[in-house]
Amino acid sequence: MKTFKYKNGYICLTALSENAVRIRTGLSDKFPEENPCVRYGIYDMSDKGDICNIPVTIDDDRLIINNMRTEIVFGKGFDLKMTVTPSERFYGLGDADRSTLEKRGTEHVIWVQNVKCYIPYPMIVSSNGWGIFSSTTFRQKFDICCTDSDILSIYSDKGKCDIVVFTGDNYKDLLTQFKSITGFSKLLPKFAYGLSYVANQKIDAFNMINEMYTFRREEIPCDVYGLEPEWMEKRYDSSVDKKFNTTKFYIPYWMNTETIKNNTFFKPIRDMDFKLSLWLCCNYDLSYEEERNAVIKKQKEQQNDDSSDLSYLEDRFEIDEHLGNPKYMDTLTVREEPWFKHLEKFVDMGAKAFKLDGAWQVEEHPDRLYGNGMKDDEMHNLYPLIYAKQMSDGYEKHTGTRSLVYSSGGFAGIQQYVATWSGDTGGGPKPLVSMLNLAMSGHVNTTCDMSVHSIEGIHFGFLQPWSQQCNWDYWNQPWLFTKEFKKAYIYYARLRYSLIPYIYSAAFEAYANITPIMRPLVYDYPEDEKTFNILNQYMFGRFLMVAAFIGENKVYLPEGIWIDMFTNKEYEGERYISYDIPQGKGGALFIKKGAILPRSYGLLSVSEKPFNSYTIEIYPSVLEHTFKLYEDDGISLEYKEGKRSITEFKVIKVDNAIKISVSERKGDYSNKPDMVSYDLKVMNINENDLIYINEVLNQHEIIDGIGVIHINEKELFG
Repeated sequence: MKTFKYKNGYICLTALSENAVRIRTGLSDKFPEENPCVRYGIYDMSDKGDICNIPVTIDDDRLIINNMRTEIVFGKGFDLKMTVTPSERFYGLGDADRSTLEKRGTEHVIWVQNVKCYIPYPMIVSSNGWGIFSSTTFRQKFDICCTDSDILSIYSDKGKCDIVVFTGDNYKDLLTQFKSITGFSKLLPKFAYGLSYVANQKIDAFNMINEMYTFRREEIPCDVYGLEPEWMEKRYDSSVDKKFNTTKFYIPYWMNTETIKNNTFFKPIRDMDFKLSLWLCCNYDLSYEEERNAVIKKQKEQQNDDSSDLSYLEDRFEIDEHLGNPKYMDTLTVREEPWFKHLEKFVDMGAKAFKLDGAWQVEEHPDRLYGNGMKDDEMHNLYPLIYAKQMSDGYEKHTGTRSLVYSSGGFAGIQQYVATWSGDTGGGPKPLVSMLNLAMSGHVNTTCDMSVHSIEGIHFGFLQPWSQQCNWDYWNQPWLFTKEFKKAYIYYARLRYSLIPYIYSAAFEAYANITPIMRPLVYDYPEDEKTFNILNQYMFGRFLMVAAFIGENKVYLPEGIWIDMFTNKEYEGERYISYDIPQGKGGALFIKKGAILPRSYGLLSVSEKPFNSYTIEIYPSVLEHTFKLYEDDGISLEYKEGKRSITEFKVIKVDNAIKISVSERKGDYSNKPDMVSYDLKVMNINENDLIYINEVLNQHEIIDGIGVIHINEKELFG
């Protein structure tokens, strides 16, 4: 850490890595840690020593950061201005904007707001290989060359200047630097990557079980079934005394937890392999728990201190015990009790997930003073973040397994704790832009409320990192749809579930190697100017590209050869095409030639059967492509300790020889299958093509232009 004189105060530089430097300003040359996200263990801004390669020079009032002329005015609040080049583009800011992907020429307020801005990220990344993160939780404004065409401005009238500048060769490198500070993406339990269905809020236990049974009878895959606020005895109960609404979800008063789990509605839920999700709202003062965890424990104060002055009691003729303790205006919060503590009983009964509604976490509390001493101007953006943290940590500490907690509100760092959905804004084009912006901000596990009123909405809703349909007060059960819509819904639900091995591998890739599951085309094709601001197309995993809400039947294909999953037609890339959506479909889904797609057909729930056989669909290319199939137990936290398995597939076509390489499964985990078999399907094969597997020529049959080989590990490796 180094401190320099600058203008009317000082600048403190802290190296966070070779490619990231923290820059703080102050009126004193002392820089104690004041960032609440650091104090609460959310951000890692620890000093890594004298290792940073980012040049920062300070000469009197002249400040150059990463070769950019910079000026910072500070005192009460701050105003930072950086001179940027005319050609660079900017991405990020999370959910602060839903109108555009590329941010140059725009300005945005970083402040959690219902509907307008659920999950802001005060960070941007530049096409010139650098990024900036302003970590204050106070309200601030990013002006990205809007007021001045060559000036990036960050302004806050209260927060202190506490920024991180980071560099990288590409967007992946930049997000790696950012997430090394704010936390890496969470790997959800495997079932979370199936379908989450949220019921009509008027539902009762009988109809809930009947709906679950109908999903299974109609063979519509689904994993999570969510209840809305009326599951509680008191609607919108934000206290720690909440109970099930016994009129709708009767639980005999005399039953203990074990009896409830095995003799009430929780038993058929478990038997049908559903996971129950409960809706929550929270107005609890979460800061007490954060402060408890942040402050080093001191020794207990000595009891019965002899030095205490008790003489004032002599004047008390009567002792009223009601006057012996302080009184708090906040009668909701039990200061000694963590928020999650009261939810443990529901988890013990069988609840497996929680939905964190926007109430009251996204609303302002202008007259509130929190237990950590903060007012709402500093706590407002922080609140959804520590809410997510305590829910995730509480569940995982209590169960020893991964949590599925999903929230509408958030702030930078939310990616390490929970999944999110785009709030009460439906499932149309604007939520799509929000999800793309969040991807470029480092948040991975995103979705929206699926719109089932159009096949376009169903198409988009099932092709997301995780999928959710929220009924709220509607009658949108898929078996009640018209024949056309029901058929489309079932098609896309089964398509998603067949891709679970592919999606789950992409989720691990996002956790371990940064690349988001769903991301804008510019992430993969940063040199192609046509991708710079495409708002309705995105990569989905390594090899799939989705186009949603196709207005003028126009779809852009980046470089390469692309195969329409619905029609099997091939297209040359680096051009726009006119695309007619096939009957019964809601958009386009393209496979990049060279793709290797692991699939598992016939699933009605993710954990219905062990993943001991896969269909591997291969689209050979003259360029070698690889895919790493990721496997673990799907639920425990052991993946963090390396208890997982990776199988690497490679394919290349040389003349008429299709060369496939399959590795052994490397790694181990609980309940790992003893043997795995593969149905290798080589797509669009010619009659004279030869198939080699691990350099051995294999006989294959051709069925409808697909070369099929059945093989298992024993045959491959002995």
